[in-house]
Amino acid sequence: MAPRKRYQWQDGALREDADSPSRSEKKRRSSALQELGEKLAALPPAAQDDMPISPDMREALALLARITDREGRRRQMQFIGRLMREEDADAIREALAARSAGHQADTARFHRAEQWRDRLLREPDATLPGLLSALREALPAADETLRERLPDLVARARAEQGAPHARRELFRQLMQAMSAPSEAGSEKNKKV
Repeated sequence: MAPRKRYQWQDGALREDADSPSRSEKKRRSSALQELGEKLAALPPAAQDDMPISPDMREALALLARITDREGRRRQMQFIGRLMREEDADAIREALAARSAGHQADTARFHRAEQWRDRLLREPDATLPGLLSALREALPAADETLRERLPDLVARARAEQGAPHARRELFRQLMQAMSAPSEAGSEKNKKV
């Protein structure tokens, strides 16, 4: 058998297959899908249920969660990477990005509530009315009962000596009030 020619000539010019990706490009795509599969595998089972994946992929992810052997996990991850070729990778990336954005928003809201609680408890009594009015302006969608209860909650939290029950209640109320603007804003957008 004659050796295969390195170049295939057609009409005196080098024929190039522009449609087929190079071997390196195939490897990059495969690695990207493998990494996406690893991100899916890292999610808790409840979050995996919300992802736009096929039943075969769900089964493979559930099996991966049960495997404890290192080599078995590695091979199962390779299998998940192969299954990723059949999945809609863009839809999965969008779902992961939306989940990440929601998590980041929750974390930011948590930190804002902590900062307000600490500031309300740390500042001197003379500046408390100004802080409360600034907080009321920062939380326009907070219900009126919270606005009326806020000075009492702050006073109880400041006077507290033992377990931090009032501090926790103040934090919970702040978190609830900070989650209300996003819901009220979406209702306003629906009405307009």
